[in-house]
Formats: sequence, C-alpha cells, structure tokens
Amino acid sequence: MQRTIIHQWRDWLLEYIDGDNYELIQKDTQEVFAIVAKDAMDAENRCQKIIKNTKHEPV
Repeated sequence: MQRTIIHQWRDWLLEYIDGDNYELIQKDTQEVFAIVAKDAMDAENRCQKIIKNTKHEPV
C-alpha cells in the first residue's frame, strides 16, 4: 500500500490511504485522525474543521 501526501500545512499532513480513506497527522504530537471523504478536496475541507477545533496545550 502506497500512501500519497495530498496537502501539507505547517504542523499537519494529509495523506491519501486508499478508496475514500485519508489520514490527518499532527506532526508535533504524531496524533492521527482518520478521515473518510469522497475526494481530496472534501478531505481537505474536513481537515480544516478538525485543525480549527483541535487545540493543543503547550507542554
């Protein structure tokens, strides 16, 4: 299975897995969010919502 990077933000990485499956990875904490989307644009839109709603406390 080959993963493809779809989009990269400063601290986040969106990867295409297969079919309708994507993963959003927070690079600093290695936290992974599973995304099911109909295409890459839909996945990016869903990721933007997750990024805006995810707040990490400073260590």
